Amino acid sequence: MIIKHRDSREEDIRKLANLLTYRLSPKQRFLIERELQAIKSGTSGEDDAAYYINFYYGDSKRWAVIHDLRIEFNGRVAQIDHILINRIFDIYILESKNFKYGVRITESGEFEVYYRRQYIGIPSPVEQNKRHIELLSRFIEHKGILPRRLGVPIKPRFLNYVLISPRAVIKRPNPKKFDSSNVIKADTLKTIIDENIDKIDTMNSLMALSKFSSFSVVEEFARRLVSFHCTAKIDWEKRFDITTKIKDPMQKRTPTYFCASCKTTISEREARFCWNNPARFGGRAFCRQCQRKIAVT
Repeated sequence: MIIKHRDSREEDIRKLANLLTYRLSPKQRFLIERELQAIKSGTSGEDDAAYYINFYYGDSKRWAVIHDLRIEFNGRVAQIDHILINRIFDIYILESKNFKYGVRITESGEFEVYYRRQYIGIPSPVEQNKRHIELLSRFIEHKGILPRRLGVPIKPRFLNYVLISPRAVIKRPNPKKFDSSNVIKADTLKTIIDENIDKIDTMNSLMALSKFSSFSVVEEFARRLVSFHCTAKIDWEKRFDITTKIKDPMQKRTPTYFCASCKTTISEREARFCWNNPARFGGRAFCRQCQRKIAVT
């Protein structure tokens, strides 16, 4: 069951596109265009992942689905792309990435993307997701929203996965050097979850049964968690240092006027003098020197 859909980024996209109509420095324009592209790419990646998640689990009465949860706690923020919760409180924390040309993972666990004929290092989405899990775990414990068994809160199991577009290429290291098995293509998520369930041994099965809950309990927990969602409010003008002086897109540069005869630059006062005397100047603007020549003529 889908408890929360992804927040729309259309408003942010609209605001950023609108900023590009302002008078900007080359640096400001570059940064805004880069941010706009990042949001569009991120939205595309989340859409890919959300499609497969919703296809398999959106109507399920065994799984609670949360898209785009933003939690603030102790001055820190966790922006989690997708969460899946089942009836034994396995909580899948899913980070979706849109690596257009694929991703390469080194033997030391570093992530690199191919850009302009070379690989560029990027922050590890696996480590990013670990931080999300750490903050979310502390938040849930602090709020005391987990269901209880015999007065003791159920202990959830958090699972960390990074979802890559099915169209992307993943270049993996030797698994003995670095285990990248939690970096998967979005269309294989159900297969991975089914394999995880099959791997539960006898002892773990007993532990799982002790946490087994009705779906109504899972749904209640998920809805309480979503109630703490905080929508991000970004002041884009402040972020890109756009001052009041230049932020009006209707504001134009001071107009430039030219003499209709000699083509030199003239002042607005000179131009208006000519326009206010159409009988002499025929509705055209001239510099003072040319005005005298016309008057003599």
